[in-house]
Amino acid sequence: MDERWQRILRVMDEAFADYLTGMVALRKRVVGDVKRKLSDGEVLDRPDLEPSPRERPASAARHRRTRGRRPRG
Repeated sequence: MDERWQRILRVMDEAFADYLTGMVALRKRVVGDVKRKLSDGEVLDRPDLEPSPRERPASAARHRRTRGRRPRG
């Protein structure tokens, strides 16, 4: 049984290492792209600080807690 758990943990460690490697590569790509755009003089889009009510995502309205109910926990 010990050997099986060690194998599972080894696979999990490898998967996590691959995930981290991918995230590092993605971050480098994004940072490089932003730096390139800024050096080319492009203006990056800024999202609205307060979206109008009709632009608010539907999920925000759907997940509101009903009055009188206590939160679970």
